[in-house]
Amino acid sequence: EEALAESRRELERMSRTDPLTGLANRRQLDERLTQALARLGRGGPPVALLYLDVDHFKQVNDSLGHAAGDALLREFARRLRDSVRVTDLVARPGGDEFVLLLEDPGPAGAETVARKVLEATQVPIEVEGTTLVVGTSIGIACARRPVEPASLMARADAALYMAKRAGRNRYHLDAGDQPADASDGI
Repeated sequence: EEALAESRRELERMSRTDPLTGLANRRQLDERLTQALARLGRGGPPVALLYLDVDHFKQVNDSLGHAAGDALLREFARRLRDSVRVTDLVARPGGDEFVLLLEDPGPAGAETVARKVLEATQVPIEVEGTTLVVGTSIGIACARRPVEPASLMARADAALYMAKRAGRNRYHLDAGDQPADASDGI
């Protein structure tokens, strides 16, 4: 009976975790985001969603191979985990996309985390004998009032593409329900 219970716990963990990086997967992200946004309806803390990807990741895969790409993603994930609080969620929904879910950061706190992530990802990474310096583009969307999870994700994703269009390796804050003067970063 104990072995069966342990197997169930392991299956549940595997169903909520990205096997490559050990981060939360899309399922766990969706669950936590839905819960955080539901708390907003009961006076819960503001939520910030940071949507990131590795700038020019395809070039790494194409030039160094998928094993190097996987090593880069694992190191990138570690640096993201090291850049946030233990209570924050770091997820890899797929590919070279990552999401940070922060509760109670406010726009200034979300921007502080974005700057910390940008700094952490600028440190060179050794991958299969090659030193890489990678950047990341980050889109930030904040919510102080209840909003649909898909809507907040879409706002963060749109902000990510604004950061890319502005030159990559930067962040962009979607003003959304924030004051108009808190709209852009670096």
